[in-house]
Amino acid sequence: MRALLAFALLLNLLPADAEVYRWVDENKVVHYGDKPPKEGVRPVELPPLQTYSPAAAAVPSAAASGGSDGAAAPPPPPKGGIRIVSPAPDDTIRDASAGIGMTVDVALQPGEGLLFFLDGVQQNKVATLSSAWLFEHVERGEHQLGVAIVAANGREVLRAAPVTVHVKPPIVLR
Repeated sequence: MRALLAFALLLNLLPADAEVYRWVDENKVVHYGDKPPKEGVRPVELPPLQTYSPAAAAVPSAAASGGSDGAAAPPPPPKGGIRIVSPAPDDTIRDASAGIGMTVDVALQPGEGLLFFLDGVQQNKVATLSSAWLFEHVERGEHQLGVAIVAANGREVLRAAPVTVHVKPPIVLR
């Protein structure tokens, strides 16, 4: 596996028309290089590189993006609506030790606030005006994140579609 990774990294450093040599040393370690280590080592025949060409994306006009500086303006908040912006549905979170942050796109009316939910359980005791929430001490597994708009009297006005996330242990690289 390491030899393959080293080979892939080496390919990025070599010019496109360079020859690649492969040899095995006395410790049976495979090596690749652009210069043969000794006489009699012949270049290897490499398979063609795999490429990918993404489909062309439509570029919004400057008028549609709200400016001429090329930066796209974020979409306006929904009128009287709410949606979870982050995390995306089915995101995998590898290290939730610091918590899972959630942000919402919301248009609150006067007197309204937000309640945040983890697996259907309300996380904040009092409605907040903040459009972000940090879920702390989230265990491994699949979880549903939710948010609802509540009126001043505590009555739920609107609930966003929940987002499912998957919490997994961090990946340890050697």
